[in-house]
Amino acid sequence: MKFAIVQPTSTFSAVQLTEEALKAGAEIVLLPEKWTKHLDDVPLVDFQRLAKKYTSYVIPGAVEDGVSVVSPVIDPNGEVKGIAKKIHLYEDEKNRLFPGSSTIIFTYRSVKIGIVICYDVDFPEVIRQMFVKGVEVVLIPSKIPQDGLELWRDYLRVRVLENRLAIVNANALQLPEYPGKSVVYVPVKKGKYVYAEKVVEMGSSENFLVVDINPLHYMDLRVNRLKEYSNFEINEI
Repeated sequence: MKFAIVQPTSTFSAVQLTEEALKAGAEIVLLPEKWTKHLDDVPLVDFQRLAKKYTSYVIPGAVEDGVSVVSPVIDPNGEVKGIAKKIHLYEDEKNRLFPGSSTIIFTYRSVKIGIVICYDVDFPEVIRQMFVKGVEVVLIPSKIPQDGLELWRDYLRVRVLENRLAIVNANALQLPEYPGKSVVYVPVKKGKYVYAEKVVEMGSSENFLVVDINPLHYMDLRVNRLKEYSNFEINEI
């Protein structure tokens, strides 16, 4: 399946680059977290039109709506199929917003996909629960600054290794603080060990990128990892 990441700096470029990505064959398009300030600034009607025109999914990032941090999921009919919410709020968000209480997963062309918003990645149980539900690819809109990028990617790689799934991360581009540099990781076995392989990485420019991810390539890794999980108790002595 072909996934696209869009790194916009304006509503105009967001729509323009999304359409270019769809013309290039993208079946699912993801934008970053807080690439624009508020849900009212997101050109939802344009994204809905493009999703319907190209019969693809468009996830126009994650933005504040005055209540929570939300990520609309626009389906190939141009309808808002659902809204993912950020469960773990970060720093000043806690003083202004309410956390979500559930995650979103959906299936498209036999691939099960989940949406996790930025800081939620820090909490392993979020993606773990998606993995248990059969999710094969996780879409992550984020807004990570340059000085936190290396640590952020450690989290991404570990989630890939823990759960044997792919991660598509669209990171905000607002220079100089937020560098873009969106990235895609997939689990790959080399010899005896499984690695989180970086398939593609974007730069710090306004652009889009399309990448082909085939979950069948790591299906055995996922199946084996699921078999390895076991329930246990913790006894305090």
